[in-house]
Amino acid sequence: MLARVRGGVESMALTYHQALSAQGFDVLSAGHPQGVLAERLPSSGFAAVKARFNLDPAAMLRLARLDRTFRPDLVLTHGNRAAGLALSKFMPTRTRTVCVLHNAFFKAHLKRCRAALCVSSSVLTAARAYMPEVDLRSMPNFARLETGAVRATKSATPVIAALGRLHEQKGFDVLLDAAARLRDAGQAFSLVIGGDGEEGPKLRAQMQRLGLERHVAFQGWIEDRAAFMAQADLALAPSRYEPFGLVVIEAMAAGVPVVASDIEGPREILNEGRLGTLARPGDSQALAAAIQTALDRYPQACETAVAAQRVALETYGFEAGAARLARAVRSLCAVGD
Repeated sequence: MLARVRGGVESMALTYHQALSAQGFDVLSAGHPQGVLAERLPSSGFAAVKARFNLDPAAMLRLARLDRTFRPDLVLTHGNRAAGLALSKFMPTRTRTVCVLHNAFFKAHLKRCRAALCVSSSVLTAARAYMPEVDLRSMPNFARLETGAVRATKSATPVIAALGRLHEQKGFDVLLDAAARLRDAGQAFSLVIGGDGEEGPKLRAQMQRLGLERHVAFQGWIEDRAAFMAQADLALAPSRYEPFGLVVIEAMAAGVPVVASDIEGPREILNEGRLGTLARPGDSQALAAAIQTALDRYPQACETAVAAQRVALETYGFEAGAARLARAVRSLCAVGD
């Protein structure tokens, strides 16, 4: 995983390394020297690779040397740049490369992969249409989920939490417009937004333009995600597009009722709205109405949160996901033999 930014794909690359190591595999992760993997992994399990652009020849040489010394049975890639390098016709890794598909934005080189792991049903369906000849496996994302007690009642001033990269995809601009609607309707609330990204200045300017300074706080990059969720009465995931949604499973595990956009990943995780509230994506009026409904019916939302917490741990917890990933890797190694 060669990106330097911090986000869901980068977090999953780290989780894959930790999960496979816990399952007894010998794992070496290659990544940007200032990226998440470099920060979080021991030096014995990490190799720095800086790809300045797609098919950077210096990065290809570095990966080829790592392949000769480490001799991996499989090469797992996260992101199109890593996949493009590993699958290049000049690379010895091309016949052993398994691509983790985190979204449905496919590049032609993916058709050359030995197999692909799809993080959600929607990604799997799209991949089947785009590259039906590839060995495709379902591999829902997972994480080290921390649990919290489900609240019996909401706070006097409900705390609404949203966490993610500050990017247009995540829909925080829609959330701010929804917050203005809630304020104008007389609903008391405190909205906390965790994360960083290129949209930060624009979103802060929007907050000021809407006069939401007393209602909204941007808290920057969040290291302790469990503590961030623990403060919340309600968790929001207002994305325009989300093939999975790590923040959704984190909120579910924390016992926090969830309101999310009615899109690919959140819809699947929340079981078509049975485990949380879904709102039309990109629509601030619909999002405000969904938030208001969840707050007005908070005891029912908390009952749903109890069931959601159980599903999150059983399906998306670290142990379950690590075992699922290990089975797939062993199967793919056997196929190669």
